Amino acid sequence: MAAISLSLQRGNDGFHISDFTVGVLAPGANDFEFRYNTTDANAVTVTRKDVVQALEAITRAIESDALFITPLGI
Repeated sequence: MAAISLSLQRGNDGFHISDFTVGVLAPGANDFEFRYNTTDANAVTVTRKDVVQALEAITRAIESDALFITPLGI
């Protein structure tokens, strides 16, 4: 099972692929990172739709402010 990571520095709008660092290991050099496994626990391939649904769920969680112990200033 491989993992794909996408990271982005704060301030980049992400409209250009060059704004991202893409790799198979956690880059660690940017402010934000999203990493996903290419297969799930049952060795089923993770699809683009799966990744988009996960990101939408993460967005909802961040916007609800339910996951954060300290305020983000949003």
